[in-house]
Amino acid sequence: MTEKFTSIEMVRRENVRTLMQNYKITRMMLSQGTNINYALLGHYIGKNPIKAIGDETANKIEVFFNKPINWLDHEHDVAKKANNGLGFGEETSDNLIKVPIYKTYFCHEEIEEECYFHPQFFEEKGIDPQSFRLIYATDSSMQPYINIKDKVGIAINDNCIKDGSIYAMILNGKHMMFKQVFIEASNILRLHSLHSDYPDKLVNVEDTDSLVIVGRLIYRAG
Repeated sequence: MTEKFTSIEMVRRENVRTLMQNYKITRMMLSQGTNINYALLGHYIGKNPIKAIGDETANKIEVFFNKPINWLDHEHDVAKKANNGLGFGEETSDNLIKVPIYKTYFCHEEIEEECYFHPQFFEEKGIDPQSFRLIYATDSSMQPYINIKDKVGIAINDNCIKDGSIYAMILNGKHMMFKQVFIEASNILRLHSLHSDYPDKLVNVEDTDSLVIVGRLIYRAG
């Protein structure tokens, strides 16, 4: 039997849906970033929700989106604030676009510094600044092409595998990594590291529970 929702519970659900849409966060990304079960999230925010978002769950989601406690309980001009709250696509007075650099993709509050890009950069790449994320590389698996602490830019709306391209991904719930991806027979993906100390991994393209493609690499800088 479908649960009857209070006004606050409905506001919470709509706020989460809008935040996900504005930040281009998929349900799998939200599940990985909050440790909330993927199927359970569907009960909260799916097409036909059957469960209310409780206080503990709401708090996890608020932390993920870097919002204060009880933020989800109130109506907001979320579409406007999404562009300014974390600095995605915010334009400076000299027409440069500010992009924050995160320690890890899912820890939005861990901003180390900021970079500024000319709008032409995004025009040439054919991407919306809202879909661009900068993070630091944290391991040596892709050396010498990507070194530890290199700034790496990914397009999070480009997660359809192209043979031979490099992607940011999460494998088996671990921290995000970069791998060159090759498409092999029988829906198998080969996740290739450039550094010889890291053996290739084989995963099934349909195994979305263990493999999350975050986005395609489009920029790097040492």
